[in-house]
Amino acid sequence: MTRKQIEDMIDGIGDRNVSTAAQYDPPGSGQTPERIRTMKTYRTRKPFLIAAMVALASAFCVTAYAAGWISPTFHRMQTMFAVPEDGTDVSAAFAEEIDQYRAKAKERNDLYAAAEQYMNNRQPEPDTVTLPEFDNSRVTLSERYYDGEHLLLGINLDEVVPGPVVGYMPDEDQKKKIRNVAFFYDVQGNDNLDDLLEQGMDREIYDNYLTNRSDHAKQYDLRSLSAIEFDWYLRRELTEEAYADAWKSLQETGSLCVVESSVYIGDHIILDDGTDLGPTGQFKLDSSTSDAHSGNIFIEMNNLPEKAQNRDALNINLKLKNGRTWYYVELDGPAYYYYETAGESLVSFTIENGSK
Repeated sequence: MTRKQIEDMIDGIGDRNVSTAAQYDPPGSGQTPERIRTMKTYRTRKPFLIAAMVALASAFCVTAYAAGWISPTFHRMQTMFAVPEDGTDVSAAFAEEIDQYRAKAKERNDLYAAAEQYMNNRQPEPDTVTLPEFDNSRVTLSERYYDGEHLLLGINLDEVVPGPVVGYMPDEDQKKKIRNVAFFYDVQGNDNLDDLLEQGMDREIYDNYLTNRSDHAKQYDLRSLSAIEFDWYLRRELTEEAYADAWKSLQETGSLCVVESSVYIGDHIILDDGTDLGPTGQFKLDSSTSDAHSGNIFIEMNNLPEKAQNRDALNINLKLKNGRTWYYVELDGPAYYYYETAGESLVSFTIENGSK
């Protein structure tokens, strides 16, 4: 077993086992709300074992209830931390790291197994809240577990939002805001692929970006990484006709603005007494992309503040947010974005202490 494999296994155990990998990643383009405001370079953050998990998770969660399983999310999370067998062939230099990983993985899996057992024994009914102020988007608490020290939630979010508005004309003040941050690179917007290659971008990544540009992007020789990513976003989100219209507008005016709406769960959970439980540690089971808001979401909160420990129950408030993102690109430059929260709504649930 190589050092890289060991590092991949251990890296980020406290952060959903997320490691940083340099790779060409068009499927991951177009990411938006608040947890991803740190822009990507030509590196992308890849969840540990994400390829296997994403391929199975969506179908798994859909069919599990039909099969009689009460807690498919908690059951599925137990596979996230693969525990190496005691007989794993590793050198002495890595034995300590493997033992540490194995211990933490077992601890996590024991917690998830306890949560699954609680759900199977108690079989609480799913609790659904409809949000009229967010076009009747719905949030459903499907699974829950609180043992006095940890809080685990299995949530399904069904967001209802209009599709992207293509061809929006921002005023000058909005343009100034939008142009403050590059779409997929640094705040300077210096993401010309040729410059990035000189700075050390892998040649294969560079070639892949240029080769996989759309016909329109090749025609106008787009060489800004963010502009190419933005074009991929348009191809993915728009119909063929709408995509053609977007490029027609870009060609005629030299610029294009797209407005996207979203509904998502905010980063903090607040108790009814005002206690902030901290960042939610969300993990989306139906997609590897950070901007996939709808679907099954796993939330894990460890190290709860003292005020939230050993209660008979937690009365929690999830903060649902309605956001708007403006994307703006010019033919001869990078793509930019500007995000703002358009509305917020608190959704309340009560989680009983499963250890009592």
